[in-house]
Amino acid sequence: MFKGIRKKLFISHLGVAVVSLLTVTILVNLVMYYAFTKYLENQRMSAANNIVEELAFSYSSDNKWQVVSLMGISHRAMLQRIEIYLYDLEQRLIWDSSAATMMSSQAGHDLELSLDSPENLKFKMNLPVIKDGVTVGSVELITYSNPFHEPEQQFLTLFNKLLWMTIAFAGIGIYFFSRFIAGGISRPLIKIKDVALRLKDRDLSQRVTVLKNSDEIAEVGIALNYLAEALQTQEQLRKHLTADIAHELRTPLATIRSHIEAFQDGIWEPTPDKLQICHDQAMQLVHLINDLGELAAVENPMLKMHKQPLLLSQMIDEIVKSVHGLWSHKNISLQINIAPALIIHGDERRLKQVFVNLLINAHKYTLEGGKIIIKAMQERSGIVIEISDTGIGIEAAELPHIFERFYRGEKSRNRKAGGSGIGLAIVKAIVEAHGGTVSVKSQLHHGSQFSIYLPA
Repeated sequence: MFKGIRKKLFISHLGVAVVSLLTVTILVNLVMYYAFTKYLENQRMSAANNIVEELAFSYSSDNKWQVVSLMGISHRAMLQRIEIYLYDLEQRLIWDSSAATMMSSQAGHDLELSLDSPENLKFKMNLPVIKDGVTVGSVELITYSNPFHEPEQQFLTLFNKLLWMTIAFAGIGIYFFSRFIAGGISRPLIKIKDVALRLKDRDLSQRVTVLKNSDEIAEVGIALNYLAEALQTQEQLRKHLTADIAHELRTPLATIRSHIEAFQDGIWEPTPDKLQICHDQAMQLVHLINDLGELAAVENPMLKMHKQPLLLSQMIDEIVKSVHGLWSHKNISLQINIAPALIIHGDERRLKQVFVNLLINAHKYTLEGGKIIIKAMQERSGIVIEISDTGIGIEAAELPHIFERFYRGEKSRNRKAGGSGIGLAIVKAIVEAHGGTVSVKSQLHHGSQFSIYLPA
């Protein structure tokens, strides 16, 4: 029938419903029994008060009891299964209804009280008889009756029958409702499980269909889809990374190999120019390996940042002086708008690496006569540093990918410009290790703007 979580949900829901229904049934029966018991007790008390009132009324002014009235009281007491014992003020028995009952039965009345039946209950009451505010005697009333009279028993029988029919119909409804609820809860979980198993089998294209609601199961589905997207993206990046590393290594190695073979075969003389080419290609390999090592280091979750207060304007001035020689041959103006007293908190060596990479990129892709602007703004929760240029810009389709490893827009153009395509990935890793974020805005042929947010 059911299995797994659906079976557990069905049994738990059904069990809670059945226990609740039985509890309510027991409570209703107890309340009904208590209510009828109180009702009969009130009825007995009312009948006793009526008898006492009639006895008081039958007491005449000459201190005698009217026999006719006593006979009438005796007859009604017999019908109500009540024994009456009337006593005077000295507690002497004056009259009892049992003798009158026997006389009425001998007179031809076909009545059977069956007072000795084991099903009968005995109730005894002693009440004073008061006439015009004066006690004229006392009466002892003994009632023999079943727990409930026949009309009450018929009502309770009908009530219990209807109650059990209601329970039966409710049980059927609970069964189907429990199946519906169990299926409704387990069905999306089973789908999520199936998708997760397919993802485990490396079918990363699988996704969970999430309905437009905000319950916890939908959130699990959204989280699984996000995980699947991330895994698929990482898988694609891994494949691209392997291909990019192979490509980056192949070009300089092929150049070095061809030169060495030419030297060995005597085709070329090992002139300084040709040796310089081999040296440049070897250094390109060294830079690539260093960049990969640096990226692995900053992406290490165990990386400890040695944060300290840093004067931002002073740090930027040092960086500009250290890299100025790389583009001194280009007519590019540099504008720095940073408050002298602006303080940031971070690892000085790592943050310098961030700004160096961004400045090198800005100068690399800014044409003659262009401009680079560095500015910083204090915000309530941190500091925003912007490095903008009037360079060639980045296409909109490339913006989401520029912080990925080895990603370089228009690769042939960028390869001529140099670089390994890892610099911006390192920037992103260092900024995020500081708890900050990095973003970019760019317009083709109008320049780019990199924004770094660092928390206070």
